[in-house]
Amino acid sequence: MPVKTKQQPNRALLFVNISHFLNHVIMLIYPTVALTLVDVWGVSYGELFKLFFMASLLYGLAALPAGWLGDCWSSRGMLAVYLFGTGAATFLTGFADNPMQISVGLAITGIFAAIYHPVGTTFVVQNAVDRAKDLGFNGAFGTVGLAAAAFIAAGLTQLFGWRFAFFIPGAACFLLGIFFVLQTHEPAREIANEIIGESEKNIKSWTIFFALGLMAITALSVGLITQAYTSGLPKIFNDTMKGVVEIFTLDSKGGLTLSSALVTLVILFGALGQILGGSLASKYSPKAVYIGMFILMVPLATVASQLDGLSLVIVAAVMMIVITGCLPAENCIIVRFCPENFRARVFSAKFVMALGGGSFAVLAVGEIFERASGFLFFYGFLIALAFIVIIFALFLPSMANSIENSKTIS
Repeated sequence: MPVKTKQQPNRALLFVNISHFLNHVIMLIYPTVALTLVDVWGVSYGELFKLFFMASLLYGLAALPAGWLGDCWSSRGMLAVYLFGTGAATFLTGFADNPMQISVGLAITGIFAAIYHPVGTTFVVQNAVDRAKDLGFNGAFGTVGLAAAAFIAAGLTQLFGWRFAFFIPGAACFLLGIFFVLQTHEPAREIANEIIGESEKNIKSWTIFFALGLMAITALSVGLITQAYTSGLPKIFNDTMKGVVEIFTLDSKGGLTLSSALVTLVILFGALGQILGGSLASKYSPKAVYIGMFILMVPLATVASQLDGLSLVIVAAVMMIVITGCLPAENCIIVRFCPENFRARVFSAKFVMALGGGSFAVLAVGEIFERASGFLFFYGFLIALAFIVIIFALFLPSMANSIENSKTIS
């Protein structure tokens, strides 16, 4: 059977990158909109926030069957289902008239939105010109969506009303699906394996299982680090920016706004980290880049534990670059050791572990903040996890020809 000619990668990757941006925006609309619904429906924010639980749960769990369908059927087809389903569900959620209706709408949105990460990452790999760089740019779009979600939701709510915070992103997602279907076709099945991937074909089964087992441990640890760090930053900045607040003579509300803006700024630096990490993993061994990022994190976290004010913001931004900079290399390592027809399933498992790890990270951070004064134990927790990543990643099998294997040749 002839192999289908590879489509124009820039166009395909642009669609999947915008899809990643919309994925994070749409999944984070509700926490901001709920602030308005407190007055609209006369329900407490705590009760409204609980309605988001099922959507968050399904956003993780539904990734597993989505990955299986992506492998067994079609990554492009599943991305189309994601765009149409998420767009329609988000749009319809805007018509909700009570908490029960919005809970159902959010849950359905979570099911469709869960498709993106396992299938989207696989689609990027299949269409990549430079695998590591393209994975880095794709991750950067997601990070920007994560940082911009609250601003988009708040802006649309203020300008047009809370329903349009669902209508406009939902319509954008659905319209993107139409263009995606019209402008792309099914990607070629890993042409790279046929041309430069003979070493991949000859990898023994035990090596694959050993490498993926190690990556499961490191990916879980990275998920814990990421969620612990991003969830802990608001309190850290709120408690350590008192000097800055006094300089600008801000009240408590102004201080909270400042700390929130700084958290958003630091998270945006994560996009730069993904691009930088992708470029490094393209030029050097992904394994070396992966380990190197966490070696850098140890002194950075140590220094951060002794800082406050704007100097802490600078170090925190560099830490964010390091934490997100490992992700393109991590995905390249997974691709290197994972058979093509299992990749979406493996990425779905990684996504579920990251979400599951995130919930435990939030609990751990809460316990640390409850029992310890200052943030020394918080940074110690991050350093301990960084050492786990370093130690287990050192045992990864050799990645010979990693530079060549990071590229897809059409």
